[in-house]
Amino acid sequence: MAAITRPVMFVSSLPAEYYHQLEVLLFFNGRQHRVRKGIETAINRYGAPEIVSEGKTVRVQVGGETHAQCLFAVEREGKDSRPVGVILYVRDSFERITVLHLVVAEAYAVGGPRAGYNNLALRLVQAVKRVARRTTGIRHVELLYSQDRPRAAFA
Repeated sequence: MAAITRPVMFVSSLPAEYYHQLEVLLFFNGRQHRVRKGIETAINRYGAPEIVSEGKTVRVQVGGETHAQCLFAVEREGKDSRPVGVILYVRDSFERITVLHLVVAEAYAVGGPRAGYNNLALRLVQAVKRVARRTTGIRHVELLYSQDRPRAAFA
């Protein structure tokens, strides 16, 4: 019997009605303890992430002067949809984009019932790498808390 798959789309903004679902995904993820040290490093360097409502949309930003960008993964099932992933990144030098936070819903994480479906975390990172390739000057994408140590990849 074939697995039932639900389409996942990547979008740069979310409707304001997803505020609470995004809050749960970002701040109350049951697996965040696995990368706690990296999360603390990101917060110390760039500020804490916060959800900001702007009219009819929400986005994630970090404190301070850093202008972060985010990409959301949204699962669609019929007329219903929900955010299941978010990646937050900054261009912190002429040649580098740094991924500050990468979050996927527990169902899509390793060991979850949808973990194998489209490798969501990897697809989010690949999406940022595509952005990097289209951006003049970017040569590296760094994952700030990949296995609690920074890792860089060519864009």
